[in-house]
Amino acid sequence: MSGRLSPEARAAFPLNSPCSGRRLGGVADHFAFRELRIRQPGKVLPGRARYEIFDPDKHLLAVATETESRGVLRSMIGLVPGTRVLAVQTPGGEPILTLVRQDSENNWLAALTDPDGKPIGKIRIEFSRRHYTLLDDQGQVAGQAAGDLGATQFSVTGAEGERYAQIRKTWAGLGKELLTSSDHYTVTFTGPVSPSVRTMIVMVPIVLDMTRHGPY
Repeated sequence: MSGRLSPEARAAFPLNSPCSGRRLGGVADHFAFRELRIRQPGKVLPGRARYEIFDPDKHLLAVATETESRGVLRSMIGLVPGTRVLAVQTPGGEPILTLVRQDSENNWLAALTDPDGKPIGKIRIEFSRRHYTLLDDQGQVAGQAAGDLGATQFSVTGAEGERYAQIRKTWAGLGKELLTSSDHYTVTFTGPVSPSVRTMIVMVPIVLDMTRHGPY
């Protein structure tokens, strides 16, 4: 299954469609909004990564939670396991996907699978940690996320240069910025994408945050 849309499907896929949950290519489109906000709850002591995903009206759409917590000492001194697993669920606990980030000597990847264990795609973390490659479920390049020098703004484009989205790291508030490692991100879609690619794009801020700003 390719993550790209045909011209006919692109024309029929509105950017401002509501979260209908309808399926296209086997993936429920839980994130069918023009803009999404990803936030980390503020906490002083680290231990387990958690991210909350909101629609433009601040309605909670999904929660991504690390499945295994680490001791405070291990987290504070930077001992993060090479494999980290996040379960992404609706606020009611319905599974949406599983994200597994694996670090090896020559390959950093985050793999996404649906509730049935079928692959959605992968996010390849490039060496600079400012560039991320989106791979579809067949391993083909479906897009690129390229960040600025400060890794606070990212442009997401398709395999042929189509403009997909913008990702921005935003101000989390004075208390969070000073006392915690919690960060906020905004994803703004600028062109039509398939649900599988949209899902990968929404997961990019979580992957880059764990990669650049962890541990938690």
